[in-house]
Amino acid sequence: MYGPSNQLRYGGYLVFRNLIPSPMLEAQAAEEFSQIAYGAEHANRLYGDADAHVTRVRSIVDKMVPYSLKWNERAKGWKWDVAVVRSPDIRMYCLPGGKIVVYGGLLDRAHLNDNELGMLIGHEIAHALREHARERLGQLQASQLDSSGTIPQLFGLADLGAAPLGIGSRLLEMKYENTDETEADVIGSDIASRAGFDPRAAVTLWDKLAQATRSNREQGFIYVHPYSPARRQDIVKRLPDMLPLYAKAIGKTVDALPDYAGMGRPRRKLARD
Repeated sequence: MYGPSNQLRYGGYLVFRNLIPSPMLEAQAAEEFSQIAYGAEHANRLYGDADAHVTRVRSIVDKMVPYSLKWNERAKGWKWDVAVVRSPDIRMYCLPGGKIVVYGGLLDRAHLNDNELGMLIGHEIAHALREHARERLGQLQASQLDSSGTIPQLFGLADLGAAPLGIGSRLLEMKYENTDETEADVIGSDIASRAGFDPRAAVTLWDKLAQATRSNREQGFIYVHPYSPARRQDIVKRLPDMLPLYAKAIGKTVDALPDYAGMGRPRRKLARD
């Protein structure tokens, strides 16, 4: 199991991230979130605070925030927020700083139950907590280095406010690496399980998303978040670590948990596992 301070990647991993300071990226993400919400509202595409789409997502996020803070020291100061956009698209992302954008098609077309939606929100929160977007944007900056070894003006840190990185659009296009997905699976499941969401739902969640978005080979959710048989098996193998967290959250023992979605009863984790 990963601890809050564990690093899964080394070398250029931290170098790329350090090209963009966290406070600056979070501030720009907050501004972009405001622009997204403003634009959607004026296009009559933003669900209001009292709408069932919004209350459903916010209730899940509210349960997860307390279990998210240990994974990123800065998260204690994040101003978490949710925007649900009226759209047929099956998409969502969590911007740096805890701003979550959900497209209505995810809620209306993917037919996720609350456990599945909880596991997905946990996964997206984990991407933000572990600053995967910051690393990817840092790699983009590094690729723009000119022959003198300096960062071009467009990507100069002092000019980030004047030249927005388009974080939201980049997250829609960004294809995460396998290491990113593994980290988000582990940490997201830990967060969601402690918040009372069944970790077995991660299996049916990604199976559903694969079925629903496989035809979109450029920006489909399953291509942005690559889902292979190996990743599916890894999720299944980690269930014995996650189920006790979920059982404790709902006041049961692992042995007392019911079957889930045809997966059978949970296997007791043995001491030698």
